Amino acid sequence: MEIVELKVRLHCKACEKAVRRTLCKIKGVRCVEIENISNKVTVLGYMDRKVVVKAIWKTGQRAELLPSSHHLEAPSPRLPAGFRCFIPKCGI
Repeated sequence: MEIVELKVRLHCKACEKAVRRTLCKIKGVRCVEIENISNKVTVLGYMDRKVVVKAIWKTGQRAELLPSSHHLEAPSPRLPAGFRCFIPKCGI
């Protein structure tokens, strides 16, 4: 399982909604967290980092990987400690 942390400049709620909707459509994404104050997007799941960055770029937002992104060795059905999961229905 991969935790991908990105810096993404989100100007408004519409930008946030577009990024969230795009990320939840990526196959393998389990959780998405967006922190507006720190402009940080955290994605948890079984996906490639490059796919996540490319998907965000397609929404018109600039995204860059943060060095704290890492790989979780043991696949677990539970989320890592302290991780709040939020994936809205893609139809929203």
